[in-house]
Amino acid sequence: MTSCIIDRDSYDNLILLCPTHHVEIDKDFTAWPVERLRVIKAHHEAWVSEQLGIGGIKVSPIDNTSFLAERELSWIEYGRGEVGMVLSLTPLRVFSDALNPLDKSVTDILEQTRIPNGYPSGEQVNRYRTRPTEFGIANQDSLATHNSSGHFVQIFRVGHCEYFCELGDSVNQVTGVSKELGVDLKGASRVLRYTDLTEIAKFGLNWLALAWETLLPFNYMTFCGAVVNTASTTLYSREDDRSQGLHGFPVNSTILKYTEVLSRSFDKDTLLLEFLRRIVNSYGLMLHKVFDDKGEYIRPEKMR
Repeated sequence: MTSCIIDRDSYDNLILLCPTHHVEIDKDFTAWPVERLRVIKAHHEAWVSEQLGIGGIKVSPIDNTSFLAERELSWIEYGRGEVGMVLSLTPLRVFSDALNPLDKSVTDILEQTRIPNGYPSGEQVNRYRTRPTEFGIANQDSLATHNSSGHFVQIFRVGHCEYFCELGDSVNQVTGVSKELGVDLKGASRVLRYTDLTEIAKFGLNWLALAWETLLPFNYMTFCGAVVNTASTTLYSREDDRSQGLHGFPVNSTILKYTEVLSRSFDKDTLLLEFLRRIVNSYGLMLHKVFDDKGEYIRPEKMR
């Protein structure tokens, strides 16, 4: 079919053929003019529509909504009321095993996970914390006590991967300092530090990208990034001239999240910005870039 470059990849100009007929048609434009191909395509579309209507063809839905809804409830439970951040990748269809979670290649990727520890390179998880689970395999630490800063990283046999980190210690520290300084928290009872969220998101995205590239066979997956147990929290951005710091506004939601369907070639920096921007906006602040030219974090600002 001939068309301008803009329309070449549009649905109206595409037809799916087997390799044999693809070659045959390309070799003989006279026998296979555009008009004939359009008629053939239209007849086939009508036949498919009819078969779908009478049940002659059944198509499994491409939908992971129920699976993700169950995971969201689990993430909220992990925190036991404490604030945590989770980043995950999920197949568009969750229906069968995609990998063997006890294979050495899977274990190796899980144990390459790095978590924030105050240093640029982070800290590699303790491999003695790795264990099989009912879903696949996980590395877990410090989720048994309140006010802790632990992690729970999992690879499911269906191909779902998730990276969960608590912020308990950090939230308690920042909240305590804010109250000592007499900061007007506008009714919020807990304060999150923006750079803590950014660190978790950065390490989590790096690990998810590695897992997808190394282990997962899917060309497209659903990304979900969320901060859980956020009711009555506000966000601390940076110090300001008043010495009390720039804070956002309280949120009432239990979970703040951002989801997007990604292709295998997704750009990590763009995704990091979009995810953090969604979280920052929820607290009434603005974020235009994550890093400056020196690689330092740019802090959220007020809209005006």
